[in-house]
Amino acid sequence: MNMKRTSILFIIIYLLTFPSSAWAQNKGDFPYNLESPSETYRLPAILEEVSALSYYGPSQLATLNDEQGRVYIYDFNKREIVQRIRFEGNGDFEGLELVGKNMYAIKSNGKLYKFNIDIEGVVESIDTPFTSENDVEGLGYDKNSNTLLIALKGKGDIDNVKVKGKAVYGYNLTTEKFSKTPLFVLQDKDLERVLGSNSTKFRPSAIAVHPISNEIYMIASVGSALVVFNNDGSPKNLSILKRSLFPQPEGIAFMPNGDLFISNEGGDGGTIHRFKMKQK
Repeated sequence: MNMKRTSILFIIIYLLTFPSSAWAQNKGDFPYNLESPSETYRLPAILEEVSALSYYGPSQLATLNDEQGRVYIYDFNKREIVQRIRFEGNGDFEGLELVGKNMYAIKSNGKLYKFNIDIEGVVESIDTPFTSENDVEGLGYDKNSNTLLIALKGKGDIDNVKVKGKAVYGYNLTTEKFSKTPLFVLQDKDLERVLGSNSTKFRPSAIAVHPISNEIYMIASVGSALVVFNNDGSPKNLSILKRSLFPQPEGIAFMPNGDLFISNEGGDGGTIHRFKMKQK
């Protein structure tokens, strides 16, 4: 992925050029109707605080409870948990991504874990440049560059790099190295201008790459919005999420056919909404 560092300021320019309502929801071109899920799955009590999603296999999603180092495989056809994978003790786990047979899970303090789903009891801990001040929330995967995308809810600064705004870094699985600077940055002040003067700052909670368009989808539980970026990191679409439907969106994942899943904490318990991709 040749994503360049960008600012959400480009959104403002777009808004000044085109009708804002068309950009914000983009109902004609946007491939999902976020106001009408095709299915809603109410999760068991153990996943009331579901914090992450990843596609696991046909009819199955990998999920996390943010307080335990356990992966729960949820079969949405059976509407039940069909497998549990323990990889660590308790902790604040916020991101999950399956790449081939390897599962990656990340804590809010930046600690990254890797384990093979077919080999029980072998877990690798990967050093990262992140700390609890970064408040890591999102973990995604770009297959074209073989890179994990790491979205920070807190400070974007790492080592000697100073960042104003919310940052997304990369971990290249081929070289096993982290990007020294963010792949792109979201400026808080510009997002506030887009989301409204009374809006709380946009704070990313999950990130995923669309399997067909390769666009980057990022949601925020604080700020209650979904932002879509082109493959180069430039912003393309912003959708405000209804609180009644998305009380606390914390996870995002795609089926290979493009169907979108968004998980939520809170409300009447954990839920996953499924949105079928519109056919052109």
